[in-house]
Amino acid sequence: MFGTIRKHQRWLWIFIIAAVIVSFVIYFSPNQNHAGQSGDSVIGVMDGFPVTQHQLSDIHRQAELSGFLRYGENYRSPRAEQMGFNLKQETMQRLFLSLRLKEYGIQVSDPAVVAWIKEYLKDPKTGTVNFGAFVQNALHPAGFTTNQFLDFVRHEVGVQELERVIGVAGQLVPPQEAEAEFREQNETLTVSLVSFVGSNYLAGVKIDDLKLGEFFTNRLAAYRIPERITLTYVRFGTTNFTAAVESELAARPNLGAEIEQMYQQRGPEAFRDPAGTLLSKEAALAQIREALVRQRALQMAAQKANEFANELYQMEPLAAGNLATLAQRQGLTVETTPPFAETDRPLGLDDLNPSALSQGLSQITTEQPFLTPMAGSRGVVVAAVTDRIPSIVPPFDTMRAKVTSDYTASQSTEAARAAGRAFQAAATNALSQGKTFADAAAAAAVTAMDYSFSQSSPTIAGLEGRLSPAQLKNAVQRLTPGSVSEFVPTIDGGFVVTIRERKPVAEETVKAALNSFLAELRQRREREAFNTWFVTEYNKSGANEIAKRLGL
Repeated sequence: MFGTIRKHQRWLWIFIIAAVIVSFVIYFSPNQNHAGQSGDSVIGVMDGFPVTQHQLSDIHRQAELSGFLRYGENYRSPRAEQMGFNLKQETMQRLFLSLRLKEYGIQVSDPAVVAWIKEYLKDPKTGTVNFGAFVQNALHPAGFTTNQFLDFVRHEVGVQELERVIGVAGQLVPPQEAEAEFREQNETLTVSLVSFVGSNYLAGVKIDDLKLGEFFTNRLAAYRIPERITLTYVRFGTTNFTAAVESELAARPNLGAEIEQMYQQRGPEAFRDPAGTLLSKEAALAQIREALVRQRALQMAAQKANEFANELYQMEPLAAGNLATLAQRQGLTVETTPPFAETDRPLGLDDLNPSALSQGLSQITTEQPFLTPMAGSRGVVVAAVTDRIPSIVPPFDTMRAKVTSDYTASQSTEAARAAGRAFQAAATNALSQGKTFADAAAAAAVTAMDYSFSQSSPTIAGLEGRLSPAQLKNAVQRLTPGSVSEFVPTIDGGFVVTIRERKPVAEETVKAALNSFLAELRQRREREAFNTWFVTEYNKSGANEIAKRLGL
């Protein structure tokens, strides 16, 4: 495989660089439809049907549009990924759903498409839809066509119908069941709680060298330093090409008119400062020009990185040290990262996409030490792995301070939990003898805190910093007034709770809210049924095998 890559390295590097640059080029991107560009070669089988490159290309464009509509032009950014958007995963899931829409015979009518557009694109202030402005100011500047958007909408409406078909069982919730759940979710609970926190038991921890040694030995994996690597790299920075870009722009006689057109297409509302304040027209035009310079400079940096990478791959014998040799020959600055674990972000390369860097590192072998050129906000990097430091477990003596700290925290937390379990038994006995939870707390010299909330309450007043509302709600969900919960462990201790009172929700509240709650409950059950179906069927469809084969 590596020989094949080297044989065709020129077109391959050009393809890779183009793929990287396309996510950064905004204003230079032409409006185009990717469908059909790669022919109809079969790339795999899903649900027993062949999947072609043509289909994948179309669906991939839909996935890009989905990300754009949710996160704007930053849908490929690490921030979007942190918020849950993964372009490759989105592509495969949409491909699976598109096949299931055909299997179920779901066809979306033009009126349904129009209805979706009216619902999701209407101005919240006026209730009207200016579709032409949306196309000119949003779609076209981002490189999407009207037909691509309409295909996207048909898919969305089709999936909504598929959800209804699959989730029909969720619509069968009877009003009586909904009423019972509403009452349970909205009754007011008054509870008393005693918490046990490890920090309150630190004084009782005794440090013993033998115990410390055993603690360290039993947790060697926690103290192991993972394998670390060092990257040697050359950065083709965008600032090195700013002057050349300015010269290009100066030679464009209609540049001002072009920038004005971009401003009009996108609309004044699209230009804001980091705080969200609307920019003046002059500031917006300057922002567009800065983006033009930045994106063109990145293109030039990518071209130079491509030329460097092609020459690097021609050097014999193939070795990581060739990168520094070639860079010095060309008068380029060579930089080296401090050793870092593959799960960390290397110092000096913080502008690179962490996922792209991680994927590139995963493909490194002894025979192939070079990473795919990577574009970041400051330019394009060509890098090689030049050193590997094996994973080791450091000697106990060098870790004594950390081991002692961890041991103390572990022992104090266990002491807190032991005290909590003892209190739970004592409180249970006290209540069986006619005493109160408060009596048991006083006898154990601990403090009982009172809280009032309902299961539907998003927060619980006064609970901040002690434990999560979800933990407390789960602990009392099936608890009856006057009984004591089991001891509930938390990360640094635990708690014991009792219900003092359950106050039913007012009848007028039930009558006023029941119909809307029933509708919401049915929708929730419908989504739950669809999600369960989706996970099961997706895993059986062969989508994972296609994704693996394509390296997604």
